[in-house]
Amino acid sequence: MAANQPDPSRLISVQSHVVTGYVGNRSATFPLQLLGWDVDVVNTTQLSNHTGYGRFTGMRLDAAHLENIFAGLEQNGLLRHSRMLSGYTPSPAALTAVKTFVQKLKRINSKLIYLMDPVMGDMGRGFYVDQGCLPIYRDLLPYATIVCPNQFEAQALADKEITDLDSLAGVLQAIHQRGVPHVVITSVDLKESDLNLIGTSAKNGAMVLVGSSNEGQQRPWFIQSPEVEGYFSGVGDLFSALLVGRFQLQTSNSSQEKYEEEPKEGGAPDTDLSLAAEKAVAGLQGVLSKTSEAIAASEPLPTQAEREAAHIDDTQFRVEVMRRRELKVVQSRQAIETPVVQYKARWMS
Repeated sequence: MAANQPDPSRLISVQSHVVTGYVGNRSATFPLQLLGWDVDVVNTTQLSNHTGYGRFTGMRLDAAHLENIFAGLEQNGLLRHSRMLSGYTPSPAALTAVKTFVQKLKRINSKLIYLMDPVMGDMGRGFYVDQGCLPIYRDLLPYATIVCPNQFEAQALADKEITDLDSLAGVLQAIHQRGVPHVVITSVDLKESDLNLIGTSAKNGAMVLVGSSNEGQQRPWFIQSPEVEGYFSGVGDLFSALLVGRFQLQTSNSSQEKYEEEPKEGGAPDTDLSLAAEKAVAGLQGVLSKTSEAIAASEPLPTQAEREAAHIDDTQFRVEVMRRRELKVVQSRQAIETPVVQYKARWMS
């Protein structure tokens, strides 16, 4: 293959890395390979384990490091990517290096499919990256095929709050107006009255994912699924990987897999985005189910009395909890490759 010639099966993932556990690139690479992608990996961090442990070592990589890696790929004719995924990037300078790289890939391949996961913060927690990253993420929006924010990040990108269905539609529209064809907000907190308006209720699941495309029927849709009990890291990273890995597979030559969907009922959406999201949610649910089974089968955590007797402080106890909550990605191969879709996309109106 000629230098820097797009390869329909090659994808580059730029996000965090941990030695042990499954967040960032560790959460994304194996699932994408299972879906038939040759994955090139650029790490924005090199950590012993994810930060949820409360105790970790390693470093966040700076802009110079990323620029050096990107330059080496270009010099050797290795910018052959038909898809790109980006996630956690630790600083405005590093994110600027990623932006420059995306622009270069777009010049090489105008058909590049780019999923941007603008990892910045969470509801109730606020920003956990430098807020100087926000304007750079906004600058990146016109280059993205899909953006995959959580509610906090979507509100930040749009500079609007989500308080009801109308404001949700306004946030989606604001992001589309910045040049993004496809938007998936991975988790939206809707009041019971709003859920009733779209024909559902909280009893059908605590997790509401909302998607929208600015082509064809410009109507938002949602997927509602139950929340798996407990705290897990890397869930968003895994979902983003599954979404970009499955997007447009039914019309792409990038994988041998083709969709074999049952006919949709009741005029439910069957867009490229909704089909990919359904299978991404199903794959994610499969991984979480396998992880929960492993937790249930593990030895019980020490009681308070046992902790005191063994001199296990709060920091060490948190480590014990996090260790058993690492995603069982490898053990969930079947769920990733052939997910069983239980939760279907439905139009919001």
